[in-house]
Amino acid sequence: MHLIFKNSFLLFLLFQSIALSLGTNFLIFPENAIDLAVGQHPSMNGSESVNPSLTRQKSPTPMFYINSGSWFGDIHISNLNYVQKIGNYNNRLFLKQAEIDDLEFRIDKPTDDPVSQFSAYAFQLGSGIAKEGAFGSIGVKVSYLSFGIYDQVASGFTFDAGYSKLLKNGIGVGLSILNLGYISKLYEEKPKLPAMILFGVSKEKSILSLKNKVFSTIEYSGINSSYKLKTGADILWGSLRVLGGYSITKQTSEISFGSGFNFGRFGFIYAVRFGSQNIGEPNIISISYRMP
Repeated sequence: MHLIFKNSFLLFLLFQSIALSLGTNFLIFPENAIDLAVGQHPSMNGSESVNPSLTRQKSPTPMFYINSGSWFGDIHISNLNYVQKIGNYNNRLFLKQAEIDDLEFRIDKPTDDPVSQFSAYAFQLGSGIAKEGAFGSIGVKVSYLSFGIYDQVASGFTFDAGYSKLLKNGIGVGLSILNLGYISKLYEEKPKLPAMILFGVSKEKSILSLKNKVFSTIEYSGINSSYKLKTGADILWGSLRVLGGYSITKQTSEISFGSGFNFGRFGFIYAVRFGSQNIGEPNIISISYRMP
């Protein structure tokens, strides 16, 4: 009985440690290379992943996006996006996934082989819609969420809402609230959703043949009552693109870079991030396709 209790307790601790690195935290992982390089900003020309009002079909025809990369702790992340304008509404369908394999469960005594091997995953499927007007742009996003560790599975839903507006002289503002919703219990405990509030300002300015976009955002996390400051830049020169960003909290700082190019209907961007935590370098490659 003692061994069963001990194993159960160790398994509970294992679930907690994995949940902190994956679990509902995957909701705040960057979806694409631009998010990773520049940072996720809610202001005009920013990221639709953190402000659904920024959902836009950026070409005369629908756009399709494929994103794949790695996060801290050997977590693999992937994402699919489809954006199309129907009438006066910009619509987005997306699928986001994160997983880690070959996890080993061991008891407190040294052994050559683990008691078992297992994996953990997180999955999100959702849709967003945005409408532009003289007042600015408003948008909402609803998604289904599921994640599992070992033989335990939790599921639920999330809701996001956002507002953005382009002011004079290329200045834009944006405000969003993210990850409201419900999640079921995982191993006798209900995980916390990482509710967040973001406010950002952006500026777009062309200098000669360079098109520059700069961003600044303050992010509040309700899960640990902390703040993050983020800045970023996106520079386009013809078909070439260079990106960079920096973020800081009380405990950590991160710097990121990215570059890419457009070729016909395709776009390619690669980004990498370096942090003061020294626990790995997340990287993502993104491919976009402008449909006929």
